[in-house]
Amino acid sequence: MKERDAEVLRAFSRARGPGAATADDLQGLLLQVVLALLMVFMIAYFMFVSNAKKEQEEQLIDLNRQKLIVATGKVDETRRMRYGLNALMTQGVDGRRVFDADSHFRDGRLSLAPAAKEAFSSGSSAALADYADEGALRAKWTEEIYSEAALSPADVPAGLQEWLAGEVARHVEELRLDVRGVQRSLAVRVQREIVKNPESLKGVDDASAIADVIKEKSLDAIKGAIGAEMMP
Repeated sequence: MKERDAEVLRAFSRARGPGAATADDLQGLLLQVVLALLMVFMIAYFMFVSNAKKEQEEQLIDLNRQKLIVATGKVDETRRMRYGLNALMTQGVDGRRVFDADSHFRDGRLSLAPAAKEAFSSGSSAALADYADEGALRAKWTEEIYSEAALSPADVPAGLQEWLAGEVARHVEELRLDVRGVQRSLAVRVQREIVKNPESLKGVDDASAIADVIKEKSLDAIKGAIGAEMMP
């Protein structure tokens, strides 16, 4: 049967005369068409696989970013408890944390309740120790975040690691300012009482030094009340 088909093709070629396409020419052309179609299919397939892989990688990065955001918030709250801020600060109507220094005064005198005194004392001591080396503190924060998120640096691309480093630096600085702000707010409240009752300023002859004396007395009063060093 095959021999007969070949003979027919040869006869067809002879009938068309010199220069007519042979069976081999037709088969070669058909093969080229098939290869071209196959190449188009392969390119489309590999583009699909590449796009799908890229989309999966982006989804994984977004998922890990969300894990790190949640973990950062948890570590932040743990640190706020360590520094006594959750006991001393309340949530304002606008969502910000606020500290009411007036609530720690009675009859114009500084009067810390046992819980507030403990929060100030242990929190101030812990903050002072932690912030003695901010580089080490940021490294510890980062380690705690990875642990909370159940991730390792190997799971996070460089860009996301840089983002996390920025977030850690921001949270560390905000906490420092909150600790310092609470202490300074209480000191300012003490200063108001000193100004209202200037008897303690008797003997200060240099008027330009009065502001420094008031500040020093207020800081000494806070340090004595909380029983710990204050944040610089």
